Parts: sequence; C-alpha cells; structure tokens
Amino acid sequence: MQTNGNDWINLTVKFTSNCKTCRKRISKGELALWSRSSKSIKHVDCHTRDLSDPSYVSINSKQLKCAICGSLAGCTECEFEKDCDRTLVSQLCICKKCYDDNGALENYYNVINSFVTGKKS
Repeated sequence: MQTNGNDWINLTVKFTSNCKTCRKRISKGELALWSRSSKSIKHVDCHTRDLSDPSYVSINSKQLKCAICGSLAGCTECEFEKDCDRTLVSQLCICKKCYDDNGALENYYNVINSFVTGKKS
C-alpha cells in the first residue's frame, strides 16, 4: 500500500469510517488524516506512529517490479493499492502495459511457471 508521505492531509471527518492502520472506528466530527492516493483515512495518532516506524516507511515506499517486463509495476496507480500490503504480496505484480496486453495471462503464466520450476522460459 504505497502512499506519498506528503499526501496525508488533516481534516474533520464527515463520514464515519475505519482507520487504515488500526481498523478502529473514526467517527464523524473527529480530526483525522486523509490520503487521496490511497483513498484511506487514519487517526492522527496512528499516522504519527506509522511515520516513526522505519519498517512502515520502508515497505510503504517500495515499488514492486513487473514480473513480465521488469519495469516498475506502478503501485501508486494500482486499483488494489489501498488494500495492498507489500509485506504479504507475492512480489509477482504486473504493470498496466503488460496487463493490457492480449497475451497477459499466458505471459504471466510463463513467468509463474518458470518461477515455480526454477527454469527460464
């Protein structure tokens, strides 16, 4: 879940939601932080804790590489970016260009197959 560190803005919550970090409720009227790029909200305290945790900063600024072509996968533009936890994902993401290719599934299968078997295709 990549977010730009400068992307978080202070606001007064208009709609009840859950904190991206602790998953606890943030009620209407509370002061919180909102990220436009990840479309998520956090408690101010959770954001402060996140920024003081070097592993959070390192993991969440990580850009995955495309498993097919090797270019950056484009984490900040990914439709799954809000829910992506780069500590858990397989690291076998693909970029938009490779995803839009007519042979995307076959190309991805070949990469996965060579990864599993240890052979280059």
